[in-house]
Amino acid sequence: MTIVNNAFIASVLIYSFFYDCRLLYIFIGIIVIYQVLSYLFYPNVSYGSGRRRLSQALWSPPTEGVIHNLVEIDLTNTMKYLSTQQAKDSRVTLTHVCIRAIAECINASRKKICGKIVFGKFVEFPTIDISCLVNIGEGDDLAALLVQNADKKSFEDIAEYINGKAKLAKQGKDEEHQQRSGLLKYLPPFVIGLLIQVTSFLTYNLGITIKALGLKKDCFGVATVTSIGTLGFRNVIAPFTPMMRNLLIVTVNQIVDKALVKDGKIVIAPTFQLNFCTDHRFLDGGAIVKSNKVLYDVFENPDKYARK
Repeated sequence: MTIVNNAFIASVLIYSFFYDCRLLYIFIGIIVIYQVLSYLFYPNVSYGSGRRRLSQALWSPPTEGVIHNLVEIDLTNTMKYLSTQQAKDSRVTLTHVCIRAIAECINASRKKICGKIVFGKFVEFPTIDISCLVNIGEGDDLAALLVQNADKKSFEDIAEYINGKAKLAKQGKDEEHQQRSGLLKYLPPFVIGLLIQVTSFLTYNLGITIKALGLKKDCFGVATVTSIGTLGFRNVIAPFTPMMRNLLIVTVNQIVDKALVKDGKIVIAPTFQLNFCTDHRFLDGGAIVKSNKVLYDVFENPDKYARK
């Protein structure tokens, strides 16, 4: 808890004891309503293990409790695969491969990490959905395109969906994105902040769809991938966007040739940094090690994961 939270609680208690206890009743009433909502919307979900409860007590939704996992990946086999596909007029890029790779990583520890924490409870997602951030306004605007069931889609499926949605968004024809971003042009920052808090609570905590704003239940999925390699960045870690409530955000950096040791010999190979910013309430070192093994396998054997 921050000093602001502590100061607020202390103020309520002091004022209630010395002036008017009704304020304390209101304060307690709000807490009771919060707990009632928890049981109404998620009646059969427990608070989880002691370790999960402790992690929730220690960290809030990411502004803290973050793990940075910087992974250097040899792209030799992946680049060969992409070259072969491009010769067939395929539109699959490294970003599309990364989306599938992240989905496979999450699937490796699905029961423990593929979900959300609401009302202090871990609620598992039925599908592995991943957002991809796409630049649609020369840096002035980003669209979050949600790839549903990413672990069950081929590279081609992901490419077709992302490219199609991105084209519509850039033309101003993506209705969902227009609904989400339309109001932002007319509202001051403090109102936008309040609106985000309210809509995030409704869509994420309560699972309510707000059609007028283009916001669906859990509309940003379990993770977000952002590709900045084309901008020349080689080793950047993207920060969490609180309203998206992801367990991790993954940054695809620039491809560079580096000297690697293979079979005792120094070779020049294409590599890139795939950097993770992870919510520690979901992931710990053990899960990351397990996910990294899957991650390396995807880029070592892209043909194995190319299809559904």
